[in-house]
Amino acid sequence: MHTAWFKGLTKDQKEKRKQFLLANQEVLGMLAEVLENDFQEYEPDYKNPSWAYEQADVNGHNRAIRRVQNLIALTKD
Repeated sequence: MHTAWFKGLTKDQKEKRKQFLLANQEVLGMLAEVLENDFQEYEPDYKNPSWAYEQADVNGHNRAIRRVQNLIALTKD
């Protein structure tokens, strides 16, 4: 489980949080599927003068999705 879930919590709070997350693993799995479907592919149209901005936007979008996916993947550290 990612340590971000437990930042600033006492030992007892950490255990409660861990049990809560494990109890809701099915919902987190469903969220992971939704996020995977929202992942975007981008094929740049170099004729468009703003293609680099569009690419940067897609990259930022995908980076945010990966961050959330890493948080909800309870088997990873």
